[in-house]
Amino acid sequence: MADYMHEMVRMQAHAALARLAQCALLGAPPPTGNLSAMPAVDAALNAAQRAMLEDDDRDAVAAAMEAAAEVVKSVGAAAGGGIAHLHSAGHITGLADHCLAVLEGRAMCQEGEDEEGGGGAGGEDEEEDEEAELGQIVLEGCAELLPALATIAGASFAPAFKPHFAALLRRTGANRPEGQRSVAYATLVEVVRAIGSAATPVVPLALPGCLRELRAAETAGLRRNCTYCAGVMVEVGGAAAAPFHGALAQALAHLLSSKEPDRGVRDNAASSAARLLSVDGCAAVRDPAVGPPLVSLFLAALPLVEDFEEAASAYGGVCALLRSGDPGVSAHVPRMLQVIGQVAAEEAGKEAEEPITAQGGEADRVPAEVLAAMGRTVADLLAQFPAQISPVLAALPAEHQTAVRALMPPA
Repeated sequence: MADYMHEMVRMQAHAALARLAQCALLGAPPPTGNLSAMPAVDAALNAAQRAMLEDDDRDAVAAAMEAAAEVVKSVGAAAGGGIAHLHSAGHITGLADHCLAVLEGRAMCQEGEDEEGGGGAGGEDEEEDEEAELGQIVLEGCAELLPALATIAGASFAPAFKPHFAALLRRTGANRPEGQRSVAYATLVEVVRAIGSAATPVVPLALPGCLRELRAAETAGLRRNCTYCAGVMVEVGGAAAAPFHGALAQALAHLLSSKEPDRGVRDNAASSAARLLSVDGCAAVRDPAVGPPLVSLFLAALPLVEDFEEAASAYGGVCALLRSGDPGVSAHVPRMLQVIGQVAAEEAGKEAEEPITAQGGEADRVPAEVLAAMGRTVADLLAQFPAQISPVLAALPAEHQTAVRALMPPA
């Protein structure tokens, strides 16, 4: 049915093949030597590759790519011999090649697509908007699949990623629609995260575009993706990203202020600021042009309101600053403990109203491991500097004190 004449049937068939492969993996996890689930995996991934190569409908191709991404993630989660099978069966290479064709605009479903963008007049505008939306749908499928492949391959994916990076960078050009640029940055950052330090060479090439968008992007989605991308690039890039620290700090200062109307962008800016302040042993804190103003703005933007996926980096940054012992941080210790107290109390209140279950409830929650790390940080500081930390904790509202102590490990 993945080759049926109606595109809606093909879309549903790809989703069904993915579910069958996932059920097979659950029923027969692939430890070394047990690959009985692999025929179902092969069927789903072969159908996806066939669609990316031959299908002329963009919705169907996007559905095939998203289905393939789910299968690849499931094989990765199951571990064992399944990952090796994806390599030996040629799925990783084949799917990556098809992703490259999409990024370069060479896929069958992209025939006739205007690669350079551009504008029209009168009635042509609506047609061009619809065409841009259809083009973006395929790129969104690639944004799901390519990072999944990179996660499976790890650092070994870095050499193979070079042409994909070049194609993504072209998609971030100012002549592209903002939606395309947003998806390109979202794809780029997730692949860089998956590859890790092996992706360092791309960092100084990607950061200038990110910084440009932080200042000029009209849509909140693009600002949000580029803010997140810039933070990850700084974290991964090390010395290669150092020349951009000052410019990023300046750009984040605007996004962290009340001048930024989108709260999700501000949450991502807080996360990026935390990454920037935490790299290289909190070296940015000691930079007078970066540290003092950025620390204040970062803490003023907390706690997070909308994007709780940034909790680990944002609150991890608070913990890193508290543990740094840097003299430039000491004046901010009361505010950091206030943040921890507020977060602890808010999360305790949410848990009392609606406990997290296996069925969900985590979307607007700070992960338990992040809360535990905050509790350990406060406990360690209290043990090391009781005379300084005890009065600050005592000044917190009683509800916040109780919530913080509930996070601390038993004495």
